[in-house]
Amino acid sequence: MYLNDRLTIDTKRRTRDGYLTVNARVARADNVQLYSGAEVGRPDMATVRVFRPSQEVFSADTMQSFAHRPVTLGHPSTAVSAGNWKDVAKGWSDGEVARDGDFVRVSMLLADADTIAAVENGTRELSMGYDCTLDWTAGTSPSGEAYDAIQRGIRSNHIAVVGAARGGKELRLGDSADRQERHLSDAEQLSMRDSVHGMPIDQAAALPLYDNVRGTNVSGMPAERYFAIVDGADVTTREISDAAAKAETAYAQMVSDMNGSWRGA
Repeated sequence: MYLNDRLTIDTKRRTRDGYLTVNARVARADNVQLYSGAEVGRPDMATVRVFRPSQEVFSADTMQSFAHRPVTLGHPSTAVSAGNWKDVAKGWSDGEVARDGDFVRVSMLLADADTIAAVENGTRELSMGYDCTLDWTAGTSPSGEAYDAIQRGIRSNHIAVVGAARGGKELRLGDSADRQERHLSDAEQLSMRDSVHGMPIDQAAALPLYDNVRGTNVSGMPAERYFAIVDGADVTTREISDAAAKAETAYAQMVSDMNGSWRGA
């Protein structure tokens, strides 16, 4: 099963050649995360609570899978492979993978100018795209949270730079700014992100879901509009000129082709 989670960048540094090296937590252990039933093959369930035990996250095979992964801007429509790497990869993780408390930490190099600009303008959360199997054994986590299933055999596919991450604010690119943000719960983010699909772009971009990227730009447009389009907002219902509508629709299609519908909550 292919899933994605959201995390964060801690430290970053420009190289002499203009690239950006970053260090970040990219996976979290012993936490319960929320998915829509459709995301995990259970359309009969509105929300599925999934537990990710530390013995799975920190296994040798899982840790090794975080090395040498492509970094993307938003999630591509399919898993990253040799066949589409050159179209979607904006950088890559190196071989330095380490445990950091309840997290997995990796170092990465971002080589694409738009992605570097997005990070430096505040888009600093990460979403890990990965494969796993779900063990539908219900239980309670060490912290007392109930869950419906357990992740097994976690294998990383790519790391996406996104507007808001499922794994929480601890999974964030380096940011020294003291930003005042409304913190939505996982359930609120999941429900709000699902509601964006088909919503007029102006209405979607105004949602608090995108407050943590508001005021920044991605690929030449406001970040809240960019990520709303990624999440399926409708760009055809705005009162704009025909030429502008055609240009924005073409842009939305490009974003869809590159980032697809993979999203975290």
